[in-house]
Amino acid sequence: MPAEEPCTPGAPGAQRSERAPGREPRVPSQLLPELYTFVARVLFYLAPVYLAGYLGLSITWLLLGALLWMWWRRNRRGKLGRLAAAFEFLENERQFISRELRGQHLPAWIHFPDVERVEWANKIISQIWPYLSMIMENKFREKLEPKIREKSTHLRTFTFTKLYFGQKCPRVNGVKAHTNQCNRRQVVLDLQICYIGDCEISVELQKIQAGVNGIQLQGTLRVILEPLLVDKPFVGAVTVFFLQKPHLQINWTGLTNLLDAPGINEVTDSLLEDLIAAHLVLPNRVTVPVKKGLDLTNLRFPLPCVSMHW
Repeated sequence: MPAEEPCTPGAPGAQRSERAPGREPRVPSQLLPELYTFVARVLFYLAPVYLAGYLGLSITWLLLGALLWMWWRRNRRGKLGRLAAAFEFLENERQFISRELRGQHLPAWIHFPDVERVEWANKIISQIWPYLSMIMENKFREKLEPKIREKSTHLRTFTFTKLYFGQKCPRVNGVKAHTNQCNRRQVVLDLQICYIGDCEISVELQKIQAGVNGIQLQGTLRVILEPLLVDKPFVGAVTVFFLQKPHLQINWTGLTNLLDAPGINEVTDSLLEDLIAAHLVLPNRVTVPVKKGLDLTNLRFPLPCVSMHW
């Protein structure tokens, strides 16, 4: 019998011998989840189109809903971007100031020499912030929550499910002390407050979740210590108020996330600013007595001080 010839690499027999019988190429396992995700997304995006056609709705409603969703998503990304930029500024304030020294968005103590920088006060606030957070959490649960439940029978199930005031504490960007020759029995301080917090506050009412995840508050807070006394506690009362309406921005979560919709978020922030203005913006003020038995009438409704120059 003639001897079998060996198969060379270029021969057809070699190709048949290399491919194992009964085996076919398989799709890699890591591609299957991506394929399923892609199919699910396609079905999710096509569902409104099918629903609109099934209900006989006009294509105008579908386009209007898509535009509103895109507007809300863009607004949401912009708000998160502003929060991230604010956090970056807090963490790298010195580098940011050196980089933007020629810009206009700088702290007031750079532009105005009579505004002093009080970094030591910010260090103290940062050190005591965890303890203040615990005190505020107890006040919210022990006093604020029962008061809210007593307002109405529909609020009896109101509960704070999460109270976390975050690691970002308020900052004082500058302080201006006024030397008032008209009344030497008082100390007037203007504090430039900046709070860019990563707090998380969640509430629940009849199984409905809502909450806040991040707050920005900026404004000039005036603190008046008067009258000055010759004995303890040396200060009769403390009066606080904002000189102008502060800038407020809130990142909502849960059901209140609908308030971040385009057009609605500006209205809600404006309403909250008006609520603050009704209690804490001049001519409204909050006076806290320090000494017992002190008459607060003149402090809450002070007469205008007129200085005469000869």
